[in-house]
Amino acid sequence: MRATKFYRYTNHRFILMEKHIPHYSLAEIKAQMTTIESMNLTVSAMSGIRKIGMAKSDALSVVQELTWKNFYKSMTTYNNNSIWQDVYHTQWKDIGLYVKFQRANEYFIISFKEL
Repeated sequence: MRATKFYRYTNHRFILMEKHIPHYSLAEIKAQMTTIESMNLTVSAMSGIRKIGMAKSDALSVVQELTWKNFYKSMTTYNNNSIWQDVYHTQWKDIGLYVKFQRANEYFIISFKEL
């Protein structure tokens, strides 16, 4: 296991933390995200899906096919270092994808874009 990284920005207000083990359970994410609606896509994620040329149903399939091997990193948000986000890298039709999950009561996808 790699160590947690800490990044301090010049304004000294925010610290971004990073770790290389998932913060959230992928099994829980996938158990929740069984329909398009239950993916809880942000506007940014929906925009990324459209930009790639995917249907939302394709994005759902991508999420359901994720494994621990696709995990890339966990990181905190820039504005609040107590809120964690898990990032996964995967492929769809030879396109590298970056998928970022966060939890606020339910899981949601905050970013879905091409690498």
